Parts: sequence; structure tokens; C-alpha cells
Amino acid sequence: MDTFKEADSPSFIIDERRLLDAVGNVQRAISVTGAHLLYAIKAQANTDVLDVLRRHVSGFSASSLFEAELARSLLGDAGSVHITTPGFRPDEVDRLNELCDYVALNSLSQLERFTTAFTDTSIGLRVNPERSFVKDARYDPCRAHSKLGVPLRQLADLVETDFAALGAVDGVHFHSNCDSGTHAPLLKTVRHLSKKIGRLLAQVSWVNVGGGYLFSKQAKVEPLCEAIALLTDRYGVEVFIEPGTALVREAGYLVSTVIDLVVSSRGETLAFLDTTVNHMPEVYEYQYEPTVVGHVGKGKFRYRLVGSTCLAGDMFGSYAFDTPLEIGSRVVFADMGAYTTVKAHMFNGINLPTTYWVAENGDTALRRRFTYDDFVSRLGEEAHASI
Repeated sequence: MDTFKEADSPSFIIDERRLLDAVGNVQRAISVTGAHLLYAIKAQANTDVLDVLRRHVSGFSASSLFEAELARSLLGDAGSVHITTPGFRPDEVDRLNELCDYVALNSLSQLERFTTAFTDTSIGLRVNPERSFVKDARYDPCRAHSKLGVPLRQLADLVETDFAALGAVDGVHFHSNCDSGTHAPLLKTVRHLSKKIGRLLAQVSWVNVGGGYLFSKQAKVEPLCEAIALLTDRYGVEVFIEPGTALVREAGYLVSTVIDLVVSSRGETLAFLDTTVNHMPEVYEYQYEPTVVGHVGKGKFRYRLVGSTCLAGDMFGSYAFDTPLEIGSRVVFADMGAYTTVKAHMFNGINLPTTYWVAENGDTALRRRFTYDDFVSRLGEEAHASI
């Protein structure tokens, strides 16, 4: 099967070989550090992806009860489930205690209320290092008024004034970056924490340094190694690192078809696609610029690729090609493995893309084709009920 040509349109295609290449790249980067590799399933929760990754990681990192259920169902007893979330619900804590091996509570209030509930789970505390490395505040875990973790200054004061209040804390979790091509910020963060809460780090048995690093092949690994060595050598802790995007982004494609070509009032040709930014919401939410296969910067034929909903901002951007697009031409977006299927929705009733899995041997399998029943069931109605 020529997947891009013969697949439904639109469709998400996940390529196992590209997934394994990314996993291998990350494993090589951390292999000499002794750190445990986790996968943050919030980036891509496709079960084929998780089934492959579970064989190459120490466990999964979850952000909700449903993600924890999914993680445990796939891992069985063969890996650990870690969870941190700002929104621990009292009615879910007992079940999370059964599912998870490690929990990082988000606040001192949660630590006070839930410590006795997590009897079978190693209890950690998420800290906000209060060191920003991300320019866009929407992505920045350490932004002003951040909701993610105990502010470092507050925690440092508690370490000095009432250290006994932290007696139940067996781990520290932090996450201070997003889509970083370098590991230097991680080293800066670890040094900062060591300076401010070294006494607490000496008490705990593990530290989770979060994710947000792309592990690009060009990135120097020395800062990563030094950061982890500081934690393991000075404090004797186990270190976990939990990338998401780094493992899955390059494994995904979104295939679409041109359904109309129109010249705009400003003279630019609009290529209407049978997909929408709602299938890759970060294009609209965060102005992410997707990669288009065949785009050539100085290509002769330039188009503004637009989606097919009534949202005025349903646009992907301006792209150029060496050959002209026609109605019926396939347009393929690459690097669509992260934050697409987990966020995609059916605004305007536009159907979700069909999902395909391309196995390591090249075989392509249809995994899910969505229907009207999927659309109407999310609206609280039976598929064919009278309204």
C-alpha cells in the first residue's frame, strides 16, 4: 500500500520505524547517565505507540486517572506508573493509589490532605524552580503565577523553618522547559535546586527532572550528564526523565486532500484542505508551524493552506511547491506525532482523521475509522435518537 496516496483523507499515520529511531536516539543520549527513561503519555496516547514504547522505557508518566488506567493496563507489572497533576480529585485518590508507583503532589495543601491516602505509592512533591527558559508564557511551567508545583522560595523557607513537615516526601519532581533543543537549562535548574533545597534532596530517594527536551542529535549531552551526575553522586537519588514529544513527534503524519482552490482578495491562492487546525490544535493555540512534505522555500507555486471549518483562523500557513497543487492533490504534514490525536476534536462536525499504523516491516493497518456515531455520542445523544 502506498500509504500517503491510498489512505483515507484526512488520516493520521503513525510510523513504527520512525518511532523506534527516536527512542534509540533518546536512549543513546541518556545511556551513560544511569537515569530511568519514562514516557509522558500526554503527548501521544495511541495504544500501538504505547505498546512499542513500553518495551523500551522504565514506565509511563500520567497526568490523570484515565492516563494512569491506560498506562497500567498496557504495562501490567512490567513497568512503573508515575503521576503528577495540579488536579488530584479526592474521589480518585484511592484508585490512583492502586495504579501508581510514584506520585508527585502539586502543592503543600495536597501533601497535607493526601499523604495518608497514598499508602502504596512513593510520595513526591512537585516544585516550581522559578527559573524560566521559555519565551511564550503559555508554554512556560515557571511562568508568573504558575499553577505547577510548590514555588521554590516557599519550599526553601519550609526546609529551613519546619523541615519535619516534609517528612513524608520521598521524591522531588520538577519540569521547567518546553521544546528545548539544548540540555543546558536542565543543568542550570538542577544547580539552582541543589543550592536552595539541598537538604531536601539529601532526604529523598528519587528526583524526576521532567521533560520538555527534544534530544536533537545536534544537542550536546554533557549538560544532561552533568545534571544527572550532580543528583546521583551528591545525593544518591534515582533519577527519572520523562520526554514526550522527543519520542513521538517525528513518527506521525497527517494526510489531507485539496478540495478547492480560490484566489483571495489579496491575490494569494488559498488551498482548501479536507482537514482543519482542529486536528492539530497547537497550530491555532500556539502558532505552531507544521512541516509540509514537498514544501520548498523558493518554490514557484505558493499557496496558503487553509482548513475547511467556518473558523476564520483555520489556516496552516503559507507554503511553496515546485509543482502546482490541483483539486485532489494530497498534502502531507510531517512531524505530527505529538499533541495531535490527543487534542483533535470535531468542531463544526468535521470528522476526525482515520488512524493507520505502519509497522516496522512496512505493513500498513487501518486502526480506526470514525463515523457520525462518534460525533453525536460526544454530544450526549444516542446516534439516531430524536432530539
